[in-house]
Amino acid sequence: MTAFWTSRALPATATLLALLALLIFDLNTSKSLNPYLAPAAIQLGSDEAASGAFCALVPPQK
Repeated sequence: MTAFWTSRALPATATLLALLALLIFDLNTSKSLNPYLAPAAIQLGSDEAASGAFCALVPPQK
């Protein structure tokens, strides 16, 4: 039993329990999604131009 406290099993178990507690908390406090108002699960484009990002920055005209 002492090997459990000195091995990696203790931090791994604590991490998994913390993730499980976070998942349970999230499922209990969040409201369910409305499938009629939710966006498509696979959306290839939103028909909006990219803006505000460095990669969308167009060099000025000379």
